[in-house]
Amino acid sequence: MTATMAPTKVVGVLPAAQPFDLRTSIRFLQGFGACKGDQVMTEDILTKAIAVDGQAVVFEVSPSAGGVDYVLHSAEPISRATHDQVCDKIDGYLSLSDDLGDFYALSAGDHPDFARLVKNLWGLHQVRFLTVAEIGVWAVLSQRTPKNVSTALKRRITQTFGRTLVVDGVEYQAFPELTDLQHLTAADWIGIVKNGRKAEYLACVVEGLLDLHEDYLAEAPYDEATKALRRIKGIGEFSAAAILLRGLGRMDFVPLKMPNFAEATAKIYGQGFDNQKLRDRYGTHLGYWAYYLHTGLGALRAEALS
Repeated sequence: MTATMAPTKVVGVLPAAQPFDLRTSIRFLQGFGACKGDQVMTEDILTKAIAVDGQAVVFEVSPSAGGVDYVLHSAEPISRATHDQVCDKIDGYLSLSDDLGDFYALSAGDHPDFARLVKNLWGLHQVRFLTVAEIGVWAVLSQRTPKNVSTALKRRITQTFGRTLVVDGVEYQAFPELTDLQHLTAADWIGIVKNGRKAEYLACVVEGLLDLHEDYLAEAPYDEATKALRRIKGIGEFSAAAILLRGLGRMDFVPLKMPNFAEATAKIYGQGFDNQKLRDRYGTHLGYWAYYLHTGLGALRAEALS
């Protein structure tokens, strides 16, 4: 979809539950391979494209007292409805409304090594996938596939079906909306992903997410939302949890018994640690415990390699 210049600009401020530090979000994104190349970043400015109801919008966020300043760009007039949708997506993307006070209080009495991870990431709110379309497609692409291959496939989908906008001479590409992908059959997907199983799953996931609706997945009881997702062919336990956690910000459940969580837990708490103790301690904040654990350990690995 052809790139155009952006003559429309809207500015404003979004509040954030404190403490919040946009710079920690940007540092996280710099190491987040699933979204590599999807945004332009400086130390304290993040610029990214989103598609909303067929319209490409580029948003730029920077630190502000109590939140973030934002600038929206588009080649078309930005209606109040589009403005509000984009701002809602920014809020969700950066988890601006998440209150981390209780999580920080709980982590202070946890294992000293985990408490140090939290201190090093102070002010970090979860950075989510920007849209449910993106996390749904990524959940399939990343199944039993090296991250560099999954990322390349995701980039191909963005370039083929997404919307492009040029702002200040820089081209930004928005991941396609579910409605941009719903016409694709499994045969169409094979031409993109070169894998029959993934092609079938992608067609099913797009149709399934459109049928379920994002609001239902965000608001239904967690068990019901999980069961609904797992009825979609290609969505298993881990993919369902990823969509709810990393796509919709539902922080009250983590599949702790799965290998990637078990391995990370062992690095802090030791082998054989009782996961029920973590559930009892963190309760509805368990997702933030997992996010800080993985992000903190990733940062330590990066430091060791530098």
